[in-house]
This record gives sequence, C-alpha cells and structure tokens, in this order.
Amino acid sequence: MSSNSSRLRQGLFLLGSLILTTPVGAQTTPIPAKAYGPVWTGFYVGAAFGGGALVNKVNTSGGASLGLDGLGSSGVLGSIYGGVDYQILPKAIIGVLAEASWSGFQSSASAQLPGAGVTANTSAGLGWSLLGRAGLLANPSTLLYLAGGYTGQNISTSGTAVAGGAVASFSRNDTVHGWTIGPGFETMLTGGWSAKLEYRYSQFGTTTPSGTALNVTPSTQAVRAGLTYRFGGLSAAATDDSPPSRPIAHNWTGFYGGVAGGGGVAVNNVSTAFGGASTSITGAGQGLLGSVFAGADYQFAPQALVGVMGDFTWAGMQSTASLTAGGANASIAAQANRAWSVMARVGYLPTPATLLYAAGGYAGQNITSTATAFAGGASAFASQDNTFHGWTVGPGVETVVTGGWTTRLEYRYSQFQQQQILSGIGIQPETHTIRAGLAYKFGVGAPSPSIASE
Repeated sequence: MSSNSSRLRQGLFLLGSLILTTPVGAQTTPIPAKAYGPVWTGFYVGAAFGGGALVNKVNTSGGASLGLDGLGSSGVLGSIYGGVDYQILPKAIIGVLAEASWSGFQSSASAQLPGAGVTANTSAGLGWSLLGRAGLLANPSTLLYLAGGYTGQNISTSGTAVAGGAVASFSRNDTVHGWTIGPGFETMLTGGWSAKLEYRYSQFGTTTPSGTALNVTPSTQAVRAGLTYRFGGLSAAATDDSPPSRPIAHNWTGFYGGVAGGGGVAVNNVSTAFGGASTSITGAGQGLLGSVFAGADYQFAPQALVGVMGDFTWAGMQSTASLTAGGANASIAAQANRAWSVMARVGYLPTPATLLYAAGGYAGQNITSTATAFAGGASAFASQDNTFHGWTVGPGVETVVTGGWTTRLEYRYSQFQQQQILSGIGIQPETHTIRAGLAYKFGVGAPSPSIASE
C-alpha cells in the first residue's frame, strides 16, 4: 500500500513538473484563422454606384456603305450583387457572383433642315451579369482580382422624323448578350464590411433592327465603387503556420513616381450649323492608354493624408465615320491623343497598407481631327490639332506591395470646354478612363511617426 502511494506521489510530481515547465507556446490549442487577418471565405451581398459609356459600332449592308465607330453615350449606373468566395490558399481566392444593374447611359442625334427634321435617342437600361473571379491578396486585408463572364443588357431606341407636315416615330427595345471582363481592388473596412473599386469592359453581339440594313454592335466601359457585407458561412479560410503579428504601420509621407496603363472611352458631342441646316451627334471612340505620373503626399493623421499629383498620358481613343456611295466616299476621324493633368487628392487608410482616395483638378487634352473626301476624280484632305481645357475627378485604391512599391487602380471622368474646331463645327469632349499603376514611394516602408508614437 505504501509502495503504491509512493509511486502515485512520484507520478503526480512528474506530471506537475511537466505542466509547469512546458512553454505556453507549446500548447496544442490552434490559433484562430482570424488571428492572421480577415477571413475572405463566405457569402456576401453589396451595392455599387459608378459611371461609364456605351459605344455603338454601326455599319450598313446594302448599296451605300456607312460606318460609324461609333455612336456614344455616357452616364451613371447603380447595381446590387451577391456572391461567394473561397480562400483556397493563404494568398489566393476564387469565387462567383451575380449582379443586376441599371444604367443611365443616354445619347441623342438630330438633324434639322428647312421644313424637315429627324431625332434619335438611345439609352441603356437594365443589365445583368454572372461572373467568376480570382484574386491574390496584396496583404491580408486587400484583394487584387480579375472578374469575367456572361452579361446581358437592355437598350432602348426611339426617334421622330418630320417632313412636309408629316410626322413618323418609332420606339423599340432590344436585349443584347455578350461577355464582360475587368480588374478590381477590394479592401476590408471593419467587421464584415469591405469596399471595392472595379472596372468592366463588356462586348455584346451584333443586332439588325427589323426593316433596316443597319448592323449595330454595342460595347460598354464602366467603373463601380461598391460596399459589401460578408456573412461567412463556409469552412475556415486557409492560413499559413506563421504566428500572428501586428500590422506594419507604413509611412505614406513623401514623394513618388510611377507608370500606368489602361483604357477608356472618348465621348465627343459634335454640333454643326450651316445656313438653315444643323446637326447634333454624340460620337465615341475607345482605345488603350499609357501614362507616367508623380506626386507627393503628407500623412497628417494615422488614417488620413492629403497630396498633389500630376501625369502625362498618351492615348489611342479614336472615333471614325465614313460613307461610300456612287463611287464617292468621305471620312472623318477624331483622336484623343496627348493628355495631362494636375490634381489634389485626399485619402483614408482603412488599414495601414491600403489607401482609398479621391482626386480632382485641372485636365488638358489634345484632339486631332482629320477629314478626307473623294468624288468625281477630285479629292480633299484636312487635318487640325486642337487643345481643350477642363477638369477631371475620380476615385482610386492604392496598396503597398513590398517596401516602397505600391500598386493602384484609378478611374477618371474628365469634362472639357466646348470649342469651334472649324467654321460651323463645334465639339465638346469628355473621357472615361481606367488606369492600373505601379509606383515607387520614397517614405513607404518606414514606420509612420504619428503611428509609431501611439
């Protein structure tokens, strides 16, 4: 009996010694996934607001050949969406989402002659999309992703013609189907809330209105700023085995420079007046762009900064119109090429490494207009450069990649002055552009003095 009691006391002593000498870090209780950062796996819903442009490429199949690339319209849009993501790796996410949107893209064209006139209006209304998306986490709270898939759009067209006292009108609705693709940035805010900025290019199929020889091929370019709430609801996200750490406080104060690439739409409101005749039409051209930029920021609070920046852009956004009939032809093209801007920006840091900002200021744009004509063995050619001045504004998202390197996604809407480019011909351009940029920031990477002192 005493022998057994002695063995029991020795066992309890060894067990107590083992417990007291085992480091806390060696306990087998797993660290929750959320200790490493937000969990992106789960269901979500949200709403977005933005703007963009519709471009209709028009041509005819028949005797006379007409080509317009293209007829344009611009405006705002709103959408609601829902989806699900799954974090397949510590820094990789895949998902699907569905979206319904309403677009207010509207354009009009008119021609007036003594005793006659015609007007036509186009608007894009209800749209819908079913998309897949895949993304990488620049940091635990910020996702860079690409989305793409099916999209549909309702387009309404109406018009009126008056001649010799007679009036004729028409109205029709068409549903077009196609595909859409584009990049986006999403960043966690607080709780289950996140904010995103997303660009989409959508290409639809060709339609031929009954009773006409017109072939219309529409496309849209649009940007959406959204607010999302995540419910979770699936298994925990994948995480690595590294211990949790306090987020690095980056210092955003300092100078920076970088390069960007993207695309956009130039929408030109063109009016003409000769004697008793007048016309008004909205032309649009789309294309790619590249730019260099530089600026400086001052982080005056742990979650806020102000700054200035400027850029110079080379663009290839061109609209064209051509007509061939009876052995004669004529064409006109307007190309938005060089552009420049000087802007202020103000930003909010939802996390130390990610910036949500709004920028706005002065913008300049050079447009080259070219016209050619051939008839009866005679030909004519004219070309002119015009510089337009105006303003630009838009949102952006920027996040630290590593050290002083950052990447950004930025949308710009630019409105320019109306100007007479030739006698009787006036034009007022506007542009919608998206830019994905890479910058080196002198100052990012060191702890912010304002944050480090807390």
